[in-house]
Amino acid sequence: MVRDFELPVLANDLSKLIENQISIQQFLDSLFTDQETYTTFCQSLASYYYDDGGSPEVREFIISDTDFNKQTLTGAFKCSFKVYYFFTCSDIKNDKNEYLTWTFKIDKQTNKIALVGEEPWIIDN
Repeated sequence: MVRDFELPVLANDLSKLIENQISIQQFLDSLFTDQETYTTFCQSLASYYYDDGGSPEVREFIISDTDFNKQTLTGAFKCSFKVYYFFTCSDIKNDKNEYLTWTFKIDKQTNKIALVGEEPWIIDN
């Protein structure tokens, strides 16, 4: 199942982005400086791995490989992160490095950005 959500953007940051005063990387980094937004996004990343068991948790992420179309206000980025698993019954802890690609569209009228995560892979046995 695809993960998606909408976040508010600062009008000042959006203006700077459109006027080429900041890059899309700087814009996205600024978006996630708010601790609540950062935590929400970490939880969204972790939700991709809930079916794996082990209470997955994501604590931090890095945004890279940004792409942005100024005319359509759309783009994409790669999000790299580590998933931490905690299997409480067996007292086992594990982690693995992952990445997901996210697309986005910015709405200038509402000052919001809609983020859509990629479709997770499903492995049939």
